[in-house]
Amino acid sequence: MLKRNLKLILSVFFISLGLLLFSCTPKITQEQLMQLRELRKQERSLNEMLSKKRDEKSRLERELNSRKNELRDCESKSQIVRDRIARWPNIWPDWKYEEPKPAEPVAPTKKIRKK
Repeated sequence: MLKRNLKLILSVFFISLGLLLFSCTPKITQEQLMQLRELRKQERSLNEMLSKKRDEKSRLERELNSRKNELRDCESKSQIVRDRIARWPNIWPDWKYEEPKPAEPVAPTKKIRKK
């Protein structure tokens, strides 16, 4: 008898629990729907802004890298100039000054006039 009552009690409990859970479906109100639409609109706007900022960031990083390359090039040229100034007046040690040879006189050519 106890088994039968227990089965009956459990079945009534599960049936009422099922009815309680599945019969009460929450419905969205117009106010909530409008709020949801507004939030989605804001989300799209923020995603667009984020995309623009990422593009701007990558553009600025490319420009920064370009400027860094220019700086490295300028520093290397400055270092070359400093090294040569330190070795002044013998900047090019493998070059020796030679006096220019006097040029041979060139015979003047006669100009012919056309008539």
